[in-house]
Amino acid sequence: YRQQSVDDALSSKVLDRYIESLDNNRMYLLASDIAMFEQYRFELDDMVRSDPLTPVFEMFEVYRTRVRDRLEFALATLETEPDFTVDEDYYFDRAEMPWLETVEQLDELWRKRVKNDALSLALAEKSWEETQEILEKRYTRFLKRMDQVKSDDVFETFMNAFAHTLDPHSSYLSPRNSEEYRIQMSLSYYGIGASLQIEDDYVMVINIIPGGPAAIDGQLKPKDRITAVAQGEDGELVDVIGWRLDDVVQLIRGEADTVVRLQIMPAGEMPGGKEKILSLVRNQVKLEEQAAKSELITVPR
Repeated sequence: YRQQSVDDALSSKVLDRYIESLDNNRMYLLASDIAMFEQYRFELDDMVRSDPLTPVFEMFEVYRTRVRDRLEFALATLETEPDFTVDEDYYFDRAEMPWLETVEQLDELWRKRVKNDALSLALAEKSWEETQEILEKRYTRFLKRMDQVKSDDVFETFMNAFAHTLDPHSSYLSPRNSEEYRIQMSLSYYGIGASLQIEDDYVMVINIIPGGPAAIDGQLKPKDRITAVAQGEDGELVDVIGWRLDDVVQLIRGEADTVVRLQIMPAGEMPGGKEKILSLVRNQVKLEEQAAKSELITVPR
């Protein structure tokens, strides 16, 4: 193994990588933010060994505030249709460009960003009204995801910056992501056997895994939306609309032979329409379709 000292030189590299992981394209942070972060350049090695990582979280909060400001500006910019007859340059890759100095410079950059996003949709023959709706949803989703970032996520981001600085092939996994990795390796978990994704704040069923509790029960269908989850036969239903997907998954998974109840908005049903409650008994779900397969093919000569 390569022996590498945890010292000021390493700390400096870790800071650069952490900032890069937050704002690689230099679209959010200002030069003054980066200057403020400089006070920690040679302290991260000491923090990792013994001190609290409070500055790591403080740097992230600065970044989160800047992201909110940019997305709110982008949403406000959508109130006016851009003029595509004016020739302007927009640079996608800003990783090597200087950090911008003022909010006004960021505003101008983001005005062009929104104009470019709108132009891409215009080339796809979307009307301005359709473009407004699509981009408003896109920016709002990103804003919501940023608001849902937790301290564990920030810690994982920083520790990955630290690990990648030591070795580009090393990574840190949070407890939750470690569990997901274990599932992918063992190709099994305990739950109901449904693949889910977020769509317009709703947890939507994408497919039912063969042989799992949901498949055996037969009531849960693709495109059904899960609006609430309860534990056991008489646990309180917890509304999950707008939740992070991984948080909803944690509610649905559990030990074998335990009951989870789902409040479902059936596929095609409009919000406010009739919902139903399903009761499922968790069991082992095998992800056989994801298993590696081999086949010997004899080719005629």
